[in-house]
Amino acid sequence: MLRIVSFVLCASALFIANASAETYRLNYNVAVLGVVELGTASYEVTDSATRYAVRANVRTSGLARLFDQTEINASTSGTVSAQGLAWTRYDISHAYAGKFRRTRLDRAAGVVTGEITPNYRDFGSPPATAANQTASYDPLSAVFALGRQVGAARSCRGSVLVFDGRQHYRLAVSGGSAGTYNGGGYNGASVTCQFRYEPLAGFNMTAEIGSAHV
Repeated sequence: MLRIVSFVLCASALFIANASAETYRLNYNVAVLGVVELGTASYEVTDSATRYAVRANVRTSGLARLFDQTEINASTSGTVSAQGLAWTRYDISHAYAGKFRRTRLDRAAGVVTGEITPNYRDFGSPPATAANQTASYDPLSAVFALGRQVGAARSCRGSVLVFDGRQHYRLAVSGGSAGTYNGGGYNGASVTCQFRYEPLAGFNMTAEIGSAHV
């Protein structure tokens, strides 16, 4: 099963590697009809010729907190080389509906190790294998890597494999139209793409494919 949505990649500034360290921040407010506030989201990338780091935050606010109080804080870091990005540490904390879970993944020498508290009782059928994990990006690095592909090509082409501690899936972009975007702290060239999400392993196929497990 594939999920397809549209999204904007700020290709000219945000997702192209730079020789000197630079930081880019995108901040968003989500509202119904531009009036009823539902939540906020932020995505920050610091990237140089040899290193990168990404931080993200999502939280419900306003009317939405009456139904679901959610806050997600995530970060990742890794190295940049001619071969691309290589993530080394991913850390996410997820508070939702009075519950809390923290997932930390480390990647070294081609091996992914994880610490998940509280741990999952079900890792899906089939579960993600060690090979699946090492061949994948963490979720934040995946978005950054996919954006770099789009930014370099100036078109919606590319795909990445992702592992989030439980689920293994593919993200890909296609279609696309060039334009400009002004919002979330960014004003400049952009590419609007179709975004495809394909579950591969670590999912409960008896439940809804694509439900969030973080």
